[in-house]
Amino acid sequence: MRPFSSLFTRIVLWFFMNMALVAALLLVFFAFQSQVDLHAFFGHQTSDRLRVAGRLISHDLKQTPASQWPDVLARHGELYQVDFVLVFADGSQVSAKKPAIPEVVMRKVAASNRPMPSTARNLLPDRPHDDHDEERENRHNDDEPDRRDREVRHKNHDRDDRSYQRLMIHTKNPSRYWAGIPVPVLLVPPHPHEKAMLLAVSDSMTGNGFFFDPLPGMIVAVAVILISVLLWLPLVRNITGPLTRMTRAAEEIAKGRFDVRIKEPRADEIGRLASAINHMTFVLGGYVKGQKRFLGDVAHELGSPIARIQLGLSVLEQRLEGDNRERARDVLEDVAHMSNLVNELLSFSRADMNPARISLAPTALLPLVQGAVLREGEPGAEIIVQIEPGITVMAAPELLTRAIANLIRNAVRYAGKAGPIYITAEKKNDGLAMEIRDSGPGVAEDLIGRIFEPFFRPEPSRDRNTGGVGLGLAIVKTCIEACKGTVSARNMQPAGFAVVITLTACDQTPEPENPPGLSD
Repeated sequence: MRPFSSLFTRIVLWFFMNMALVAALLLVFFAFQSQVDLHAFFGHQTSDRLRVAGRLISHDLKQTPASQWPDVLARHGELYQVDFVLVFADGSQVSAKKPAIPEVVMRKVAASNRPMPSTARNLLPDRPHDDHDEERENRHNDDEPDRRDREVRHKNHDRDDRSYQRLMIHTKNPSRYWAGIPVPVLLVPPHPHEKAMLLAVSDSMTGNGFFFDPLPGMIVAVAVILISVLLWLPLVRNITGPLTRMTRAAEEIAKGRFDVRIKEPRADEIGRLASAINHMTFVLGGYVKGQKRFLGDVAHELGSPIARIQLGLSVLEQRLEGDNRERARDVLEDVAHMSNLVNELLSFSRADMNPARISLAPTALLPLVQGAVLREGEPGAEIIVQIEPGITVMAAPELLTRAIANLIRNAVRYAGKAGPIYITAEKKNDGLAMEIRDSGPGVAEDLIGRIFEPFFRPEPSRDRNTGGVGLGLAIVKTCIEACKGTVSARNMQPAGFAVVITLTACDQTPEPENPPGLSD
C-alpha cells in the first residue's frame, strides 16, 4: 500500500496542514506588522514593562551624574536584554551604544514633544512637602469627585494621552523594533524636570522577552495541538480501524474463504457496511458450495455410465478389425479423457469439503513426497527431492498428498523433458515453505494470478495431448487451504516455474504409517 493512500495518513496530514495554514497566516500577519498596531495585542504587557523600567531608570538617572548616564542605560539594557536610548526634545540622545535612530522614529518622538500629561507626571520623583502642599492636599480631599474622575481617566488611558504612554514601531534596513515611553529627567538641579523619550531597541520582535513573552503563547499553542490530537486520534482510529479490518476480510473472501465474518456491532454507516459484507459473503458461499455440490453430484452420477461405456468399448474393440478397430480405439480414448474429467471433478468437490470435518495431524513430509513421486514420475523425468527426513507439518495427509501429486504431475507433463524438477523444503519461523520448481517455459506473467482458478488453462487450445481440463491447480489450492496453508506461483529467471506451498511446521514426531493413497 502506498504511504499516502491510507485514510488514516490522509486525515492526519490534513490535520497538520490545517495547523500549518494557521501558523502561516500568523507569520504573514506579523510580517506586515509595521502596518498593524501591535498595542492591540501586546500593548498592555509592553506598556507595563516600559513603565516599570522607566521608573527605575528615571530614579537611577536622578541619583547619577549626567556623565554616567550611558553606564546606567547600559546596566539596565543588560538586565532587560534590550538597548536603551534617551532622546530629548531637542533631538539629542544619550545611550551606551549610540544606535542610529531612523527618521520615522525621530518624528514619532518629536510628535510627543508637548505639555506633559498627568500619566507622565506620575513618574516624577517625590518632592519634599511644604505648607502649600498641605493646603493643596486638603483642597484635593475636598474635591473628591474630581479626584475620582482623574483616577478613572488614568486607568482607562484616554486617547489624547496614548502617544505619551507608548511608542511601538518596526523599522527596516536593518530590522529593528522600537518601543518608547516618556520619562522625566533632571538635567541640572534644582531646575524643573525635563521630559525625554526612553526608547527600548531590539532586533527581535519580542525584545528578547521585554516587549512581550512568547513562551506562554507557545505553551498554549502546543497544548491546543496536543488536545486536538488527543481528540482527533480516537475519532480517526474509530473510522480507519474497522475499515482496515473490513479490507482484510474482503481480501480473504476474494481468496475463496467464505467463512470469514466481520464483527462490527455498530449502528452507523460502517456497521451497516460490515453487515452488508457479511450478508454478501454468506450468499456467495452458498452459491459456490451449491455449484461444487452440483459438480460433485454430476461427476458421481456420470462415473457408472462411463465405466460401463469403457467396458463395452473394450469388448467391442477386441471383436473389430481394421479401420473399425481404430475408430473404436479413438472413441475409447475420448471416453478415457471424459473419465479423467469426472475423476478430477470428484477430487475438486471432495477437496472442498467442510473444513470442520478436516482433522489436521503431524505429518512427516518426506515419506509423503516420496510416495507422490513414485506414483506420478515418468521415465525420462528427473525429479530431485531435497527434504530433510525430520521435517513435520500440520496437515491432512490425504489432502496434502493429492496437492503434491497434482503439482508433480503438472511439472512432469509440461517441463519433464526441459530439465530437472526440484522439490525442496525450508523452515521459516513457525512455518515451512515447500517449493516444486521445474525448468520449463513458465506461464505468461499476466496469467499467473488466474492459474489457481477452476477450469482455467493457460493454453488457448484444449486436446487430449496437452493435459487436463484446468482443475489440477484449483484442487491444489483447495487442498492446501483446507490444511490451513497457502499456495503461490511465480516464474523463475531465466526459465522455469515454481509453486510454493506454505504450511505450519510441527515439532511432534508422527506415528509411522504408509503414505496415503491418491484416492479420488
